[in-house]
Amino acid sequence: MQSKTAMKSLFRTSLIALAGLSLSACSLFGDDDEEIKVAPLQPVSQQVDTRIKWERSVGDGIGDYFSRLNPTVAYGKVFAADRQGLVKAFDKESGETLWQVNLHSLIEINEGSDDSWFGGLFASPFPARIAGGLVAQYNKLFLGTENGDVVALDTETGKLVWHAEVGNEVTSDPAVGDGMVVVHTTGGKVISLSADTGEQNWTFEYQTPTLTLRGASAPTIVSGGVILGDASGKASVLIGTSGQQAWTQTVGEPTGATELESLADIDANPVVVGGVIYMIAYNGELVALELRSGEVRWKRDYSSYENLLVDTGSIYLTDADSHVFGLDIQGGIEQWSNNELFGRALTGPKKVGNYLALGDFEGYLHILSANSGEIVGRMELGGDGIYAQPVSDGNTLYVQTRDGDLYAIEVN
Repeated sequence: MQSKTAMKSLFRTSLIALAGLSLSACSLFGDDDEEIKVAPLQPVSQQVDTRIKWERSVGDGIGDYFSRLNPTVAYGKVFAADRQGLVKAFDKESGETLWQVNLHSLIEINEGSDDSWFGGLFASPFPARIAGGLVAQYNKLFLGTENGDVVALDTETGKLVWHAEVGNEVTSDPAVGDGMVVVHTTGGKVISLSADTGEQNWTFEYQTPTLTLRGASAPTIVSGGVILGDASGKASVLIGTSGQQAWTQTVGEPTGATELESLADIDANPVVVGGVIYMIAYNGELVALELRSGEVRWKRDYSSYENLLVDTGSIYLTDADSHVFGLDIQGGIEQWSNNELFGRALTGPKKVGNYLALGDFEGYLHILSANSGEIVGRMELGGDGIYAQPVSDGNTLYVQTRDGDLYAIEVN
């Protein structure tokens, strides 16, 4: 295991190192005299009842690294993992550990280390480096790694179903549907694999800019197509059976005088509701696009790399400065905004009941009213910060911290 100093050194050499920015709460690309001031937390009148149902450890977490690694809930279980390769399944009600596996050892035992295969986990001096996922479907748990591995595990036992090597970092959730597992790599490749066997169906490749944000937008599978947001700020739909591009549309327009100012990545996941795609870019815009044609219905000036939430006629988002907004889904008209958590590296919002839950870099979980944006509750979880959007299941939130703590929190 690398030392803390070595980890931070490697992390700083990442292209933009968003996680490092989150931890320091500095301006995205400014000098020291342009630091974003972190909003001090004001007293909150606790208007919502929250309690911790259970707390469990998931290995060493993700440390100081950038990651979108998130827990997921399916089949009565909560699945969670750490960066090193530990994957666990818990009973979602009691928190009982149902199974756990070490990804590196699991693949080595099942595939051996003969001369016929040298990629991924065996070739890397690092551990598994899980960064993409987790996604549960077809009774399988899918995940991706920075080593270029895509893995499917049996959700009942944790046994390896298949393992594929795709040659590029997988730092976002795989898209699963229509019998496919589609991954978007940081090298500008979109790769479709069979959900049953892991065999490759097709590959789509695009030209990436010289400088991009760390990470990649997760694809979305819907209506026989694969929706993609790329590092150049373009949205595309690929035909699911062939990978051919059906249409493309600009979401983030590079406009700055320097490469840094011209970043226009789409890192947030596309959301599809009623034949309309909602997407947002960094240094770009929030847009509503027609699914079939890519025609722009409306667009608004917002900048974000966190995932959108679209629910019951509203769009909720966290922008690049950790302002939180509620918008009308029909025209993107702003219903409310909250800047009380400015600079706190907020996650994307997750809805639970009539509330929105967001984590911050100090490990606080903030509860906002979905109707007004007012802060109505707060919990301190610590754990070196909450880095990924919470997961909701009924009135329970599942929250994972950087140091590997997994919480089940009931919200009433």
